Amino acid sequence: MSIAERVELGLIVAVAAAFSVGADALPERMAVGNLLLEASALILLQSLLRDLWLLAKARHNPPPNPPRTGQCMCVESTVGITGVVAGLILVTCRIGTTLPMGRWSWGAFALVSLGMGFLMKDYVAEFKPLRIRRDKDHVNIIVRWKLW
Repeated sequence: MSIAERVELGLIVAVAAAFSVGADALPERMAVGNLLLEASALILLQSLLRDLWLLAKARHNPPPNPPRTGQCMCVESTVGITGVVAGLILVTCRIGTTLPMGRWSWGAFALVSLGMGFLMKDYVAEFKPLRIRRDKDHVNIIVRWKLW
């Protein structure tokens, strides 16, 4: 595990602790759609911050591998975008129940959401052939979409 990954894990724990400590300022009950929307937004924000850090790092030390092309998408982004859309549908249609959210619930919510983002970060969903594969260096893939 790299130093950056260890730092990210430490930040995940710190954010989860901050959610627990700041739970008094957060709602006591949340609709399932809102929770899905917020979890997906957290995953996308985590991915954005990681990508910005990787881009800043690449400016100082260009990657040794040349860029590749492919018909693929980061699994983390795919799950995040799908969750945002599903959450918006649930919120807009007012579907689902509300759940009680206490101090520990908010901390667990942040820990699970960001932990899932961390676990998905190295995976890519390829469309030709249809598969999910591990690619730690997928920031260097140039996405090309061929419709036919």
